Amino acid sequence: MTQLRRNWGPLVLFCVGLAVCGTEAWAETVYVQAKTAQLRSGKTSLDAVVGNVKYGDALEVVARDGSWVEVKTAAGAKGWIFANKTSSARPSGTNDTLARLGHSMRGGDASATTASAGARGLDKASEGYADRAGVSARDREAVDRMTAYQIADQEVEEFLREGGLGEYAK
Repeated sequence: MTQLRRNWGPLVLFCVGLAVCGTEAWAETVYVQAKTAQLRSGKTSLDAVVGNVKYGDALEVVARDGSWVEVKTAAGAKGWIFANKTSSARPSGTNDTLARLGHSMRGGDASATTASAGARGLDKASEGYADRAGVSARDREAVDRMTAYQIADQEVEEFLREGGLGEYAK
């Protein structure tokens, strides 16, 4: 019996040490999956913005409550973010996907930057590809119009708020 009590001491100390020191190693990390997102002081879109994060930023999960996740940034900022703006999977790259697509379409004869522009129909080399592939002038013009169109983040936020979509859903 004395031997059993003697073994409990180190075991209890080990468990306490693991609980105190080990939580950091097992912390859950999520990644921002939106172009930009806001950290808020509370769990509603009406709470004050306490920080901004961008696509691919790693965030340490502090707590979860419904559709909201309390997170901490690498810089130490803490706040709540709508869960749909995060993912447990690390993004594979920012603009690399579009660059790879353009690169594959053009047979590897361009840099990644030029290839991503070519995939969007923005340079002369892509016109040659469109000619060879039989892409109509009407379709090319449509692609050029779509790529030239830009929506400000503020407009997207207003659209979501007015429609009750995303983090504004009730």
